[in-house]
Amino acid sequence: SSSEMKAKVRQRKAISRKVLQFASFALICIAAPLMSSPVSAFAYHCHRYGFTPKTAFPSSRTQSSMLSTTRKVTGHLDSFLHDVETTSNAPIQTFQQTNLLIHWKGEDVEGYSKQLRHYEFRGALRAITGRIGDDVFFTNALNYEHDLAKMSESKMASFNSAMQYIKFTINADRKVLNTNAFVKAAERCSLVHAIYQVVAEQDTFEDLVDGAIENGGFDDVMVGGENQNATWCLRVRHYGSDRIEEKAKRYGSSSRSMKLERKALNTLKPLLLKFGGKVDLLNPDCKIYVFDGLLDRKVLARRLATGPQTSVIDPNTRICVTNTPLCPIAAFVACNVAGVKDGCTILDPYGGSGATLLAAAMISSTCKSVAIEIAHNGLVNRDDIRSDFETRGLKPPLALLLGDSTDSNIRQKAREAIGNHPFDMIITDPPYGIRESKNYNAEPPLVELFQSIATDRDAGKPLVTIGGSLVAYVPCSDEEEIIECLPSEKQTLEAGLQLEDMREQPLNDKLSRW
Repeated sequence: SSSEMKAKVRQRKAISRKVLQFASFALICIAAPLMSSPVSAFAYHCHRYGFTPKTAFPSSRTQSSMLSTTRKVTGHLDSFLHDVETTSNAPIQTFQQTNLLIHWKGEDVEGYSKQLRHYEFRGALRAITGRIGDDVFFTNALNYEHDLAKMSESKMASFNSAMQYIKFTINADRKVLNTNAFVKAAERCSLVHAIYQVVAEQDTFEDLVDGAIENGGFDDVMVGGENQNATWCLRVRHYGSDRIEEKAKRYGSSSRSMKLERKALNTLKPLLLKFGGKVDLLNPDCKIYVFDGLLDRKVLARRLATGPQTSVIDPNTRICVTNTPLCPIAAFVACNVAGVKDGCTILDPYGGSGATLLAAAMISSTCKSVAIEIAHNGLVNRDDIRSDFETRGLKPPLALLLGDSTDSNIRQKAREAIGNHPFDMIITDPPYGIRESKNYNAEPPLVELFQSIATDRDAGKPLVTIGGSLVAYVPCSDEEEIIECLPSEKQTLEAGLQLEDMREQPLNDKLSRW
């Protein structure tokens, strides 16, 4: 029939869009490591004496003008979500589930982002709250178990973890995290698609109405409320095995059903008629979602914020682009793991085209950064880099130094740019393939960097402050063991650093980024 033919055409177009989205994502995130060498990310922590445990990332509340602007109306964010910042007297290791739901990016790219999501998010929480984040956990909101023969276990695990509830452990000696901390962390994490406030969770649409009215989750947008004139819209996303019966998309991040949307609108009418504002389908102040099929239940939620617009600093949008630019997601992950926060000082000793420092400037408008780059202006034009910052309304680095980071005089100029102090953090993507092919030096870049840090430390001119951090990408092929690619324990100790953590990101059968 004509309607069936139209449906098939729409389905083919949707699949084509998915393929193109996957291809562009893979090209951005995988092409750079393939052209330079395999890569990996490591977090080091600077200590006074060798490997003495120490807590990094002082407290701060990070804000940025270029992070998500979708959190227009959040309602009673602090009062409704029952996690006011007060000392808890609950028993140690008591689990408390928040009313927050996270939808992660990258769930369709198997193996790329899943192992980095929580790593990045906890790093952002550290920067905002000063807490390590080991008391924050995530539980799957999806529980798809059907048609195992048509979906691999790893693919199913990725699908089920695409949306997760946030939980935290209540300890008697800790304060409960404020909800705003989770929202601010989501706004700066590149692997977060959106964060939602769960208003009601029931078995039927009718029960959702009663639950939402009873707990007051939408009181602020109702007539007489604080945001009574706020515009709004409603969207329904359908998950679960019964999607098959309706011939909906089976394994996508979500499935929009017009039939369900009409049903939800009619059923939720007693609630929606209480709203004071008008409907705005394009740019609403309050975006409301019904998630049908989360753990076989219906969830009514309002979107609080989305993750940052990382595409703003895509290489193809910048004036200065090198042969192997770091992709925006990798740059954001590194900055969040390092704990970029307001007023912090950052050094990138292998600055390149400035991708890392662009991400840092998007996360914090007041961070102070310096880059060192050995390539001359004919290859890496410093004026173009500054233009890339200024045209986006971002604060440019304090200095873009021409020289080799192994030169102590260049490192001294870097310190002088921030007032002759050590840096709070070093975040970098060393150009392994380029430097090794050009025979700049005998040692790999990260080893060179550790030796430079040790030299400055011995001279009483530390490059990184005590309690600071170093995050770097390091290559590793299938023929290498990752431990062989790192500076030795002796070199780490001499630099006053301690290896805190590392994550592998497989890019293909022969290549990984850590």
